[in-house]
Amino acid sequence: MKGPSRREFVKTGGGLLLASMAAPLVAGCSALSTAPSGSSSSGSASLSQKESPMLSALVKQGKLPKLAERLPKTPAIVKPLEQAGLYGGTMRRAITSPTSIIDGYQETGHAGLVEWAQSEIKVIPGLAESWTPTDQGKSWTFHLREGVKWSDGHPFTADDLVFAVQRVFANTTLNPVFPSFMTVNGKPGTIKKLDDLTVRFNFAEPNALFPEFLAFPSDGMQILLAEHYLSQYLPDTTPVDQLTAAAKKAGFQTWNELYLNQSSPWLNPACPQLGAWGVTKAMTGANGQATLERNPYYWKTDDHGRQLPYIDRLQVDLIEDQETLALRISNGEIDWQNQLISFADITTLVNNSKQNGYEVLHWTTDGPWISLYTNQCHADPVMRKLMQDINFRAGLSVAINRKEMNTALMAGQGQYFQPCGISPDPYWEPSFGHTFTEYDVDKANKYLDQAGLSKKDSQGNRLRPDGKPLSLTITTFTYETGANSLDAYQYVVRYWQRVGVPSLISNINEQLWAQRVEANQYDLAGYTVAGLLWEIDPEWYVPVASDCYWAPLFGIWYATNGHSGEEPPPDIKKLQTLYNQMKASVDQKTRLGLGRQILEQHNKNVYIIGTVTQPFFPFIVNSDIINTPKSHIDSFRLGHESVALPEQVAYRHPGKFSS
Repeated sequence: MKGPSRREFVKTGGGLLLASMAAPLVAGCSALSTAPSGSSSSGSASLSQKESPMLSALVKQGKLPKLAERLPKTPAIVKPLEQAGLYGGTMRRAITSPTSIIDGYQETGHAGLVEWAQSEIKVIPGLAESWTPTDQGKSWTFHLREGVKWSDGHPFTADDLVFAVQRVFANTTLNPVFPSFMTVNGKPGTIKKLDDLTVRFNFAEPNALFPEFLAFPSDGMQILLAEHYLSQYLPDTTPVDQLTAAAKKAGFQTWNELYLNQSSPWLNPACPQLGAWGVTKAMTGANGQATLERNPYYWKTDDHGRQLPYIDRLQVDLIEDQETLALRISNGEIDWQNQLISFADITTLVNNSKQNGYEVLHWTTDGPWISLYTNQCHADPVMRKLMQDINFRAGLSVAINRKEMNTALMAGQGQYFQPCGISPDPYWEPSFGHTFTEYDVDKANKYLDQAGLSKKDSQGNRLRPDGKPLSLTITTFTYETGANSLDAYQYVVRYWQRVGVPSLISNINEQLWAQRVEANQYDLAGYTVAGLLWEIDPEWYVPVASDCYWAPLFGIWYATNGHSGEEPPPDIKKLQTLYNQMKASVDQKTRLGLGRQILEQHNKNVYIIGTVTQPFFPFIVNSDIINTPKSHIDSFRLGHESVALPEQVAYRHPGKFSS
């Protein structure tokens, strides 16, 4: 896991609930799981075959409208990377948590008003055919494709977008804080329906990055809500007492818990969606496997007018143990995966690839660091003063022997620099990231002495300025960013002990980690950091929300316009001001300058201490699969695997991979 797939959990209301009211994805969907594939087992794709045989069978049975009635007037056209694909097959994938939307659904089931291009970091049309900014980016008008339908056959129109903004985003029970991508300088944006296929988003100030926000799957998918299905779960449509009764009957306590469950396409197969595949069998605590099947109303075709996706089904297994996942991959039992793979397993995976029929591609990683977030708003005043002292952070940083860690954890192939963006990022400068990275125990001791930690106990451990023993806890969870994070933090603990700073690691589950960090109940948070497109996911470098892991209270202060949290000190407030200016700047040169000031402040102050980074990120691809880019940037903001456009990925011999 990397590039913070965890944050989707936070942004959906703090809890993802198991589906207990599951129903078929579309009318007749139960037949989808039993219909024969009918796909050719080998050979070239028949360009005259415009839809999957499994859907043709349903049309003949009268259970599904003809293809012409299911496609929009002007479908989005995707040119396959290598060649047109055959229909059929079941792609095998894996996740490590049953409630992970990003790993389980978003990467292969995403859709957006706009999307990222496959070959470059560029926003291109999606469900919207075009968009136009006016008034220096204060207004954005989007024109939707005519005839797009939800997976249950109901039309997708401007009403669905209005519903999302006016009835869901504005509902303070569901969203105590208005979504950040719809907010500028603390002022929520609005939406106006111009006609059934046209909407206009309005902001009090320019929202220059709005299309990029919408291309970011974590933001862009939030606004795609099916009014005809979800409105029944809101109290402005159904009386609260009826909703509460329905919630309790389904095993929930409140109506909003019921809504969260029913609105999740990963947990509730009945929820209409717009992606290439939809869940037909949800993963629950008692079921370690989810099944996704093609969306009969998917709105994209290849360049020969053949409806996508090519692959019929996805099978997603829950594999919580890293060793088991590596074994499954090395045995050729996972077909298409770039998430959750440890760099420590690369040698084994490569050695077994040829005999077990898969390739190991090398993608560039966007969130490469195994890092330490120093809590700038620590609840203990003495510790807060230390965390805010550059000498303290410098001492901790130069005490780390990154060269040794690189040799031990990355076979000497990794790098080490502080989190200040990465080279593909336009805001990055070559001078960034080298502050306090040179291993020097003598300097570490001097920095720590200057931070007011010169006194020690009889064991050589440093005492806090108030005379109490100094100790630090690294609060983390098990994640993979080139190496097992726990192994990396064990090295850090040993290094810090050498300079009189006793430390320990608190390894907890991902959900509890998020809760503790955002509740400001930690010393240092252990996690990775974004390097690319951070301007549309700014919590990494700017406290704009509670999931700014180095300053959560300051992030809450920003997100609530000063009504909650704590007002930050001047240096942190400067970052927030720079980001406000950056977000509102329609001039690219000005925006780049502001972004570089933000990264330069991190370069100078090292609020987040980086350790080592991985040289590349592995992408496992079954040797029978075509149309996967050999290299790309793996990024949470690009949607991880979704940037490869999985809808155009296909098997050469789909009959060999049918469930």
